[in-house]
Formats: sequence, C-alpha cells, structure tokens
Amino acid sequence: MSSPSDSETELHTRIHQQKVISSLGRRALETDDIDRLMHDAAATVAETLGCDYCKVLELLPSGNVFLRQGVGWQEGIVGEAEIPTDTNSQAGYTLLSEEPVVVDDLRTEERFSGPDLLIDHDVVSGISVIIGTIDDPWGILGVHTTDEIAFTDHDVDFVQSVANLLAAAIERHTYQDELEETVAELQALNTRLEKFASMLAHELRNPVTIGQIYAQHLPEEAAPKAVENVVESFDRIENMIDVMLVLTRRGDAVGERAPVSLAEMARDVWDDVDTREATLVVDIDLVIEADEVYVRHLFRNLFENAIRHGGSDVVIEVGTVAGGFYVADDGNGIPPEDREMVFEPGFTTTADTDGTGLGLAFVDRLAGIYDWDLQLTESDAGGAQFEFRNVAMSDQSD
Repeated sequence: MSSPSDSETELHTRIHQQKVISSLGRRALETDDIDRLMHDAAATVAETLGCDYCKVLELLPSGNVFLRQGVGWQEGIVGEAEIPTDTNSQAGYTLLSEEPVVVDDLRTEERFSGPDLLIDHDVVSGISVIIGTIDDPWGILGVHTTDEIAFTDHDVDFVQSVANLLAAAIERHTYQDELEETVAELQALNTRLEKFASMLAHELRNPVTIGQIYAQHLPEEAAPKAVENVVESFDRIENMIDVMLVLTRRGDAVGERAPVSLAEMARDVWDDVDTREATLVVDIDLVIEADEVYVRHLFRNLFENAIRHGGSDVVIEVGTVAGGFYVADDGNGIPPEDREMVFEPGFTTTADTDGTGLGLAFVDRLAGIYDWDLQLTESDAGGAQFEFRNVAMSDQSD
C-alpha cells in the first residue's frame, strides 16, 4: 500500500484546520464565557499545529501585553505575566509589523531577541498574529514550539482565522457588557424617577385637595368665571398628577380593577370638560374591568385632544368595536406618518397653547398596562379614531 503524497497530506491538513475553525466559530457564537473560549482556542491551536505552547495576549493601556489565557506554560504564568512590547519581543514586533510574524528559529532570530518568556520556555519556532484590526488591535495570538518547525502559509492563515474569531467574540462580549451596564444604569434611573414621581405626587396631592375643598366654597355669584377657572385648574393639576404617575411608575400606579360603565363614565367626564360647542355621542353599553380613576383620565385626555385639534364644534363618538370600544371624532384626523409619534411623551403640535404632549402618551401607556390592543385609525367622518380591543369585560356587560 503506497503512502499518501505530500499534496494529499497538505489537503488533509487544510481540511482538518477548516473543520477546527468551523467548530470554534460555532462555540464563539454560543458561549458567553469569553475567557473559556480563549483558553479552548489556545488549546485547539496548539493541538492542531502540534505545538507546545499557545497564548492569548491582551494589549494593556500601558502598552504592554498581558498573558490572559494560554496552554503549556509554567504554573503561575497565565493570568499573571505582563510582557513588554518593545522591539526585543515578538509581541512588540508583531504589533509594529502589522502582519503575521513567523519565527523559524528564535536562537538565530535577528529581528528581535526575546522576550524572556519564550527563552525561559526553550521556544524555537512560532507564529504570532494580531487579534483585532491593525488600527485598533485588541491583542496577539501566538503559538510556539520547542522544536524547529517550518510553518506553511496555510498554518499562518489558520492561526489568523482563529484570531479573527476571537476578535469577533471579544467585540460581541464587550458590546454585551456595555449593553448590560446601560440597562442597569437605565433601571437605576427609572427607579429614582419612580421614587421622585411618587414623592412629588404625594407632595402635590395635599395642597390640590385643600384647594379643591376651598374652591367648592367660593362665591360663584361674585365671579362665576373665575371660580370655574380655579376649579378647572385644580382638576387639571390632579389629572396631570395621575398621568405622571402612570407614565413613570406604569402598572404600579393603577389600582385594583372594578366594573366601570363606559357610557356613564364618558358622560360624567364630558360634564367636567370644557366642551365649548362640541357634541358627544355615546353609543355603547359595555362594562369593563379597570380602575375608574384612570378610565376617567383616558376619556378626559381623548376628549380634550379631539376638541383641541378638531375644533370647538367637533363631534366625538364613543362606540363599540369587536372586543372593546373606540373614541372617534370628525376633526382633521392624524396623518398616517404621525400615528406612531403622537404616542411619544412630549410630542405635541399645540405647545404654544396648552398642549403638554403627555395626554396620548398616557393613553398608550394605560392601554399597555391593561394589555389592551390600541390602534389609531381614521374615523368614518375622516377624523381620528382610537380603538381599544382585547378589553377585559365585566360580568355586568350585556
């Protein structure tokens, strides 16, 4: 039986190296343990090339490199050794040359003389490549042996491919860490915001309640319009407090659910709103499970929004859709390109008058808290129609 030719052996070696790269690539996508991946990559490279040592060097802010992971080295070296990146070291020369460095025999090497790490381990031959980009290197992947080996171009490509896999995994891991830090910071910020909102709401409710009580005893016959404005102002402040709590605390702000008649609530809210010459049409007979305080605010915000944008003589209708209800008007409507933005906190087209940009944001947030499906469409009259589906109904509904 004849022995395989050199070309067959080389082909077999290249196929094996490609399989190793493929396996490492899958592992790099699956693992979140970057140090374990570095160690396994070093062990795999050393085994595949038949070498004694392999190392993953991390470039430090000082300019030196740190032996973060590796195999074959003396005990206490990995995770401890810091190597200079001057021209006397293979690592330093690799960074300066900006290309893979192959050492046939370190004993006769003229480009650099060390470093001590390689000399102390009787290293003779090796390959070192950059992990990362030339402009922004993360570190170096190096493989070494105590025997003199004539590494091929395919061996160099293999080591560089593994380094590229590590670079991609490190970048993903770094991004994930930064994302987790950002999420943690946002969560902490939200917690502080919720506490501040709760404290502010508590501090505001007491004077508002006192003001509302005194407002009820004001002599309307002396200045009816002034009394009306005072009462309305206190009501608006109370509305803003509840809106703010829902926007900042979300589900924690909403109380227990109870039966709420939408027809009765709509008419009751209408009596408290400055309706001008607007008209309300109620064609609904549903009782839902919700917190009546916030359903009241929902109707109030939708009614005021319709009057503010649809005109003083706008016609507003509250009706039934499959699985829920709707509030529609015959105003100018909302262009399709703006229908997502109108629910963003702060979005308003009437900031120069009395728009706060919080009303529809509150409506959207409340729908989310109750798991209602909210859709903004065009009404039959060409105005805006807010549809709420998947609404929990009370047993009292007909």
